Amino acid sequence: MVAKKYILWTFLSLVVLAMLTGIAAVVLPRGWVDDEVMITIFIVGAYSLGGLIVVVLGGNKGTDGRKQRWTLHIATATIALSMTLFITIIWIESILSWGWEQFFWKSGAVCLTIGIAFVHRLIVRPLSCALLSFRVAKRVALITGALTATIIVFAFINDGFGQYDELMVRILAISGILTAGTTIAAGALAFFAPKPGEDEEGTFASSIPIEIDCPRCQSHITARSNKESRCPTCRLQVRIEIKEPRCECGYLLYKLETDLCPECGKPIPESEQWGGELNASTAAQSASDDPDQTPSS
Repeated sequence: MVAKKYILWTFLSLVVLAMLTGIAAVVLPRGWVDDEVMITIFIVGAYSLGGLIVVVLGGNKGTDGRKQRWTLHIATATIALSMTLFITIIWIESILSWGWEQFFWKSGAVCLTIGIAFVHRLIVRPLSCALLSFRVAKRVALITGALTATIIVFAFINDGFGQYDELMVRILAISGILTAGTTIAAGALAFFAPKPGEDEEGTFASSIPIEIDCPRCQSHITARSNKESRCPTCRLQVRIEIKEPRCECGYLLYKLETDLCPECGKPIPESEQWGGELNASTAAQSASDDPDQTPSS
């Protein structure tokens, strides 16, 4: 949590610095702010804003490194390298030959393209939805995103897009259009499509009675799940949320005693099985209490 806070304030500080520099460049007389300084801060602010958007859109599964560690590392490294190359060329362009100047610009563009491709994967891959149309859109988005980035990278390396024939240009255009369209479709389906069983009323309906002790004064509270309740003594407001486990297909797992979903046949994780941990501990206790039980080799 502390690391995320520092990252957030770093991004915001750089964006604010870029904004203030832009205002200063407009308000102050020309020449008070060097062009190199202004462009450098603009670049850093733009990259910071992009990074902030990635963090917001990526979500925990994408940007915290637990699910896509290498994708996150490659995206971060290539984008940071592209920013460094662009800033470097701005400051030393006057002392470089034409060949080295082109090398810096092309290298920065290649790194930026690779970074954007991995950011795209970082955002799209964690999305989930049970619909077949979503799975198709997501797969197409990932494949065409990689293809589009590859064609662009080779275009930069081979001295521009003018070297491509008409067929390659058409392939690039179609791939880019498919990447944009399927990415938007996958995101829309993941966020707005109804989840399996969403409209089906659960076994517990809206709430069930629950007996608990007040965490503040230890008084007895008769509460109801998914509703606001108060301690009769200290008036502490409590709310206990209960959500029934469901299979990916939407089938309710309440009191399901098998490890396979009766609806779709998929394996049910032990953490979602009815009384899974309790049954396991009970079985272990029974085995330890049974004098005739012999350990297996």
